[in-house]
Amino acid sequence: MDDEADPFLGTIVLERYRVEVALGAGAFGSVYRGRHTVLEREVAIKVLHPHLVENAVHLERFRREALAASRLNHPNVVAVLDLGQTVDGKHVMVMDLAVGESLTKLLAAPLAPDRAVRLIAQLLRGLAHAHDAGLIHRDLKPDNVIVDASDTPRIVDFGIALLIVPDGRDRLTGDGMIVGTPQYMAPEQAKGRPIDHRVDLYALGVIFYEMLAGMAPFEGTPLEIAVAHIRTDPPPVSRRAPGVAVAPVLEAYMRRLMCRDRERRFATAEAALEMLDLMERDPAAAHAALGGADAPRALALITLGDPPG
Repeated sequence: MDDEADPFLGTIVLERYRVEVALGAGAFGSVYRGRHTVLEREVAIKVLHPHLVENAVHLERFRREALAASRLNHPNVVAVLDLGQTVDGKHVMVMDLAVGESLTKLLAAPLAPDRAVRLIAQLLRGLAHAHDAGLIHRDLKPDNVIVDASDTPRIVDFGIALLIVPDGRDRLTGDGMIVGTPQYMAPEQAKGRPIDHRVDLYALGVIFYEMLAGMAPFEGTPLEIAVAHIRTDPPPVSRRAPGVAVAPVLEAYMRRLMCRDRERRFATAEAALEMLDLMERDPAAAHAALGGADAPRALALITLGDPPG
């Protein structure tokens, strides 16, 4: 983004936030670093793409979902602080400024298994908090996770989420519209079917696979990847990343998150957290509970050492 050519820079939005630096752009809009003019607090300011709020119905649905996201208060979730419209009609959302690196930057090589598990556990806690509030992220991916200097991950973009309703239909974009990123998209999501909170657990399973393997389970065009998620179980990590050793219990756990049949995934983020706890206390019992064969030796959770490379 060319700062010099961006007329938004230096402006005051919602009468109290100064737009200071362009940070980037994504599927939902452009993001800037800003500052509250009175409190001197740094914030992130997202300018939404017009199609997200192109008519009164969409705008009201978006407003309700953003208000729901504003009630989130968790160390692993970036909170929505404010919402409104600029004098020239742009719709903006103001959020906590998450300082750190995108998880994407950390996934150029496999992570140490103990670190991967710690990150996944924290992300599950953030998801559990949001799901309990009735919100589905539906575009969870490494780009939407910021990891700070203390290795704490924070999920961003819950302000543009799906507020759960009884029929599971997408209240912002309409039934049959596909929202998400193919590499992290659950099969039912890729098919344009009604979704629930378990699409976030599937996406987290893909992220866990990347943490263990240093690469995603599938590759190809976006369409080929979406079809692979619909039709194919993830290949063993050893096949995608020869030389990377992963404890069977970790691979079994990742596969439970990534079950194509959502009824066979963990029912909730809390259930996935409980299994992580069992894996730490009794990896053999966890492996059996996850459907593994007789637990082999070296199922211990944190004994693999640093991954090669």
